[in-house]
Amino acid sequence: MDACPKCTFSAIRPYTPSVNATDLLQRGFSSLDISQASILNDITNLEQELDEIEPLFIQIRDRREKLLKDLRGCKALLAPIRRLPRETLIQIFGLASSDIPDPRDAPWILGEVCSTWRGISRSCPSLWTRIHISTFGRNYSTFLETYISLSVHLPIHMSVERQLNHKDTDILRCLALHLERWSVLELTMTGQGLSHLLSLASSPAIHLTKLSLLRVGVDQPEINHAAVNCLFSSSPITEVCLRRIPYSSMPINTTHLLKLHMYSYDPAKLYSTLQRSERLVEFFVELASPHDGLINTASISYPPMIHASLQRLSFDMTRVNPRRRTNVPVTIDYVTLPALRQFDILATEPRAYILSWPFQAIEYTRLIGLFHRSQCSLTVLTISVPMSVEAFLIPVLSQSPALQKLDIFVNASIARDAFKALALEQGKVPCLEQLYITDAPIRMENSGLLEDAGGCHAMILSRLGGDSRLDTLHLSLKTHWSYQPLVLPVPQDSPFHDLFRIKDEGMNVEFVLDRKDCLVDEEARASFFGSS
Repeated sequence: MDACPKCTFSAIRPYTPSVNATDLLQRGFSSLDISQASILNDITNLEQELDEIEPLFIQIRDRREKLLKDLRGCKALLAPIRRLPRETLIQIFGLASSDIPDPRDAPWILGEVCSTWRGISRSCPSLWTRIHISTFGRNYSTFLETYISLSVHLPIHMSVERQLNHKDTDILRCLALHLERWSVLELTMTGQGLSHLLSLASSPAIHLTKLSLLRVGVDQPEINHAAVNCLFSSSPITEVCLRRIPYSSMPINTTHLLKLHMYSYDPAKLYSTLQRSERLVEFFVELASPHDGLINTASISYPPMIHASLQRLSFDMTRVNPRRRTNVPVTIDYVTLPALRQFDILATEPRAYILSWPFQAIEYTRLIGLFHRSQCSLTVLTISVPMSVEAFLIPVLSQSPALQKLDIFVNASIARDAFKALALEQGKVPCLEQLYITDAPIRMENSGLLEDAGGCHAMILSRLGGDSRLDTLHLSLKTHWSYQPLVLPVPQDSPFHDLFRIKDEGMNVEFVLDRKDCLVDEEARASFFGSS
């Protein structure tokens, strides 16, 4: 046997061929010049030796793989993460974990790394308390039950993005089974689905602090009020959002309520809600179409009420009734809000008829009366629909010297007056820091921004120096409702070209044309300013 000079391995027996085949081939010999028997004997011996050595190669390969595996294991043992304490690992796991229960994502997949990580992740209930469901398939409810069980006894933040209906029995049953565990519940569902969920509920939601429900479809939920009262009467709810669900269908405990999104027009319900929610800080009213008996509210009156904690009041005009003469509820005439800091009239969904709908004089009087009576100091004002400059904007700005953010909608009929009112020399809103102006020409209307570009530019320049605090300017022009082509690109001498200089000097400036910033996006820039 030959021995390895380094490790004295002697597994290979010596072999000397009878013929040096390589040498003979190089010298041009043929089979006629050598013994054929000797060659065949050498071939047999070589094949036999290969058969004997091949198992050794396999053993050596296996040995090498084991050494490499041990080497990797040793290196892994030296990794800094193995020296981290359990508490630090839990924090890292929490940051890496997704809210979406998925066997292919953290925290579930952390248990497949090693037994240590599996033990840590499975024994930390806080990793399993945030659940967001965007889709689900067969047997998903079984996996969800396992996922929920790992949170042990902790309150759970549950949100379901997919629209639920009464046919999603497994998920609805799972939701109802753990109602006493939910701290946050956010659902999008049909009226029938909501009715079915509430019918399955058997225990009060004692940990629920936030409830958000969005109804889809046309059917309203059929509610058992006794069951709902039992479900929510003891809940420490601080935030409620009921979108397209009448508040009367979901009466809740208002003792701790801080934020409320309410779907209603009934002045009596709005008044009673404010009266019962003494801690309310934000009140968002999605104005719904009223019953026929509520369209005429001229004869309604209430005792005067002061609500001392409300800081934000918002009205969403998206679903206002086109047949109703006034939409700002009469409730406003009887409340005083001394703590009010933010007021919004919004159109959260783009609808052309809302932007072409004139407010009535009584509505302007109602709103101005609220601000004057409350002696409030507004810091944020958002008006997403056209409003009279003389009847509303100027009086509000005059009463709001501390205003810091103003977001208004202009059209061709009010743009010029609005720009004049906002000029710094007029002395209004000297503390203004953020100014947002939106224009969306409807049908055959012209653009207010384009028609009075000079007035807009002069107003901007007036707020660049002196004591002005303006640091953010956002102009937006939407063209999708216009039936006629706008005069674009603007001329080379348009004052809007000066926006590039203003931006370069440090102000946060945007001019958005159909969702693209003309000062940044090349395509939008060419459409608005032309190619240079």
